[in-house]
Amino acid sequence: MTALTQTIHILLIDSERDDTLQTDLQRYGFAVDFWDAACSPVDEVTRIQPDVVVLDSACSQPSAAELLGRFTDANLFVPVALIGANGDAATTFSYPHILGWISREHAASELALLIQTTMAHPLPASELVLIKRADLVDANRRLAERVQELQTLFEIGKSVTSELDLETVLRRVAQAAVDLTAADESYLLLVDPSSGDLYLRAQANIEEEEARNFRVKAKDSISGMVLESGEPVILSRGQGPLKFKTGLSVNSLVNVPVSFGAEVIGVLGVNNRRQTRGFTENDQNLLWALADWAAIAIQNARLYDKTVQFSRNLRVVNEISRLVSGTLDAQQIPRLLLARTAEIVGAECGSLALIDEERQRVVFQLAYDSEGNELKEMTGLVMPPDQGIVGEVAKTGLPVIANEARKHPAWSSVADDLTGFLTNRLIAVPLVANGKIVGVVELLNKDTDFVEEDVQLLTLVASSTAIAIQNARQYQALRQANRAIREAQAQRIASERWAVLGKAAATLAHRINNSTALVPIAAQHTRHLLQEVEMPPELRADIDDNLGRIERNSLYTVEMAEVLLRRFRKNPTAVHDVNALVERAVELVEIPPDINLMLHLDSGLPTVTTSDLLVDVFVELMSNAVRAMAGRPGSFLRVATFSVGDNRVSIQITDNGPGIPAENQQKIFDMFFTTTKNGLGFGLWWVKTFLEQQNGEITVESVPGRGTTFTVVLPCDPPSLRSSLK
Repeated sequence: MTALTQTIHILLIDSERDDTLQTDLQRYGFAVDFWDAACSPVDEVTRIQPDVVVLDSACSQPSAAELLGRFTDANLFVPVALIGANGDAATTFSYPHILGWISREHAASELALLIQTTMAHPLPASELVLIKRADLVDANRRLAERVQELQTLFEIGKSVTSELDLETVLRRVAQAAVDLTAADESYLLLVDPSSGDLYLRAQANIEEEEARNFRVKAKDSISGMVLESGEPVILSRGQGPLKFKTGLSVNSLVNVPVSFGAEVIGVLGVNNRRQTRGFTENDQNLLWALADWAAIAIQNARLYDKTVQFSRNLRVVNEISRLVSGTLDAQQIPRLLLARTAEIVGAECGSLALIDEERQRVVFQLAYDSEGNELKEMTGLVMPPDQGIVGEVAKTGLPVIANEARKHPAWSSVADDLTGFLTNRLIAVPLVANGKIVGVVELLNKDTDFVEEDVQLLTLVASSTAIAIQNARQYQALRQANRAIREAQAQRIASERWAVLGKAAATLAHRINNSTALVPIAAQHTRHLLQEVEMPPELRADIDDNLGRIERNSLYTVEMAEVLLRRFRKNPTAVHDVNALVERAVELVEIPPDINLMLHLDSGLPTVTTSDLLVDVFVELMSNAVRAMAGRPGSFLRVATFSVGDNRVSIQITDNGPGIPAENQQKIFDMFFTTTKNGLGFGLWWVKTFLEQQNGEITVESVPGRGTTFTVVLPCDPPSLRSSLK
């Protein structure tokens, strides 16, 4: 706008008395007065002598036409600018000194431009009409186009922000970008949190093969530059198509940031690959406005997904909490937890380990494979607190996501080597009750990567599980206290019975030896004497058979007497290292090379005061397992030792043999019960009787076709005063 050499004085004759218009015109350097309605307009013009009168054509008292007539009658030839007149104003208003007019909805800048231009370079009224009419037509066209664009953008924004399904939102945004800018193609790139690169999340009109796995490096790319700067980019070809490192060749493109607040979460772009036209700044602004709508819609959809997920997680946590809190069986809690959480998270399997506070070790309680089978090899497996991811979580109390488990610094292959399982992805979270870490739960091998939401869910579930485990432990402690009272009485009875059995066995064995040992000799002597006697062959054969039967039965009786005498002899008790007794038993048992022997002996196992007949217990159990697995391919024998609670040690002997039928599992400890051809039916009865005499116990778990586990539990020695002071 060109400045005039002197200040233009304006008189506003406006029925609404728009103070804002007066202020704006003064800002452009005009002197502005309002018509005082108490005075005659003619008198006011005569008194003020303005350079220009700005007249509202809608004035009614008097009307604009009447007022201009009065100016003519009074020979007032002041220039007039009309507000709200149209192209027919020259015929409606006969006043010859009209500068021009502007529409009802106007800006002060338009009025200022009209006044300054016409006052500096007055034009004939007819020429003003033609110019203004052409300007109005063009302005109306542009305004209509702008209104249509804004209406379209509003409808698109309303559409995408009302949709809560993220996939639908992204498709609509990509299609809207093409529709608004008349582009050949569009693409929506989002940031990959793991790499920081941009990946194609939605597109319109791009070939499927090209769109598949489309990624853009955040560095050295136009989209990356937009992502980094938060500013849009428009490019058009000069002498030829624009070519990029990705192989893309286009004639023009626009990229704008998709921002939510101060965070740029992606890039929205359009390009012309077939059309040769370039994009305008208006295209950029439309696309940028669409990107703002898209950012809001994406965040809304993500928040909705998180809300749905959170609601689902709460239901899951409540369900699992109800299940685990509904039982006081410490063995059942891990089963309930792992089975349900693995199913919900989509993991193949999982495991649960508890911390042995006294020895600061992590002991696996339960583990499943990908088919839902319990891994007996893992039960009771002891891990030092610094070994493996489970050990690290137990030590630090921090959850771990390891989607490349074998590359994790704390990875240990012990469990995989033991079970033959292949761990690829893993999450592990601590079990925390009352601020104390009591264990670790882990899930393995999800089809996709584990994410933070999985950790949050597992952590919530683990909290209720840890409390349930603590409650179950307290319940078990009360039960054990009551059981200890009963066991003390039972132990006294067992000791007395053992003493009676020992005396009876010694007496019986002595008498059997005295009365039976001569029977085989007598049978041999009788056979020798009968050699000199002539008799029919049939009779001699019958006599020889009877003598052989006498020899075999008498030898069997003598052998039983020897077993009785040896197994019930009074061996002095002493402090023993259970691991050493296990190793001695392994040396005594002949284990075929086709059976894989696995020893997992806890190096921190406390000592036990017992008889060295405990070696016979291990020999009996291992020998039975070896006989059961004879000729079965892939057989293994696992012997593990570990602590149980505060004052007991446990020895587990596990095989994957044919197992024990359910109907026999209650009979195997009965005297003279046997399922083998040459068995005495005495070994397991003696094992149970001996262990009871040693304040111990033995239990069996067996699944036909899958194997058997015998668990021996013995009281350990209390720590000495010296060791407790260290």
